[in-house]
Amino acid sequence: MEKKTKILIGLGIIFFVCLVTWVIRTTPKAPPQIEKLAPPSTMEYHDNTISEEKNGVVVWELTSEKMIMDVQTQDAEMENIKGKFYQTDGKILELTAQKGNYSQLSKDVHVEGEVEVLDGEGGKLNSKKLDWIDKEGMIVASEDVKISKDDMRAFGDRAESKDGFKHFFLKGHAKVLKGVKEDSENKNATADKKIGGQK
Repeated sequence: MEKKTKILIGLGIIFFVCLVTWVIRTTPKAPPQIEKLAPPSTMEYHDNTISEEKNGVVVWELTSEKMIMDVQTQDAEMENIKGKFYQTDGKILELTAQKGNYSQLSKDVHVEGEVEVLDGEGGKLNSKKLDWIDKEGMIVASEDVKISKDDMRAFGDRAESKDGFKHFFLKGHAKVLKGVKEDSENKNATADKKIGGQK
């Protein structure tokens, strides 16, 4: 009797071990944990246009060959920019620049690199940098500023305008030449630093 009991216990142990082994081998493996990828912090666009409106009226629009926009802040960095600034009198200023950026919070625009602005009426502005300051509705050109129209040439370190450069205020090494037929500085400069009929 004792021998049979030992055999039965031994068989039970063997059966139990086999059962455990079978359960372990046949239990499906947990699927590999899926790695959670963080969403991109920036998005890149090509030949994209952004614009700003006030009271349903477009103030400006900028198209760039390449634009990188911050997903969270909506700020943008741009390359090879072509833009238009719409004036209240219907005049459109056409802008070109090599690069720039836009701040969603302030609505300000900064461009630089061979900046050129054409007013559609023969006027032209060239500078190294240009800013649109939204709160003041003002365009500020800086560094090697040159404004030309008809026989007038104006030069300075900085030029400010709130009316599309119909009138502008020059600062820093300001020089205004009148009666100039060519792009040269060989005429006598006038003393005026505010141009366009306002003193």
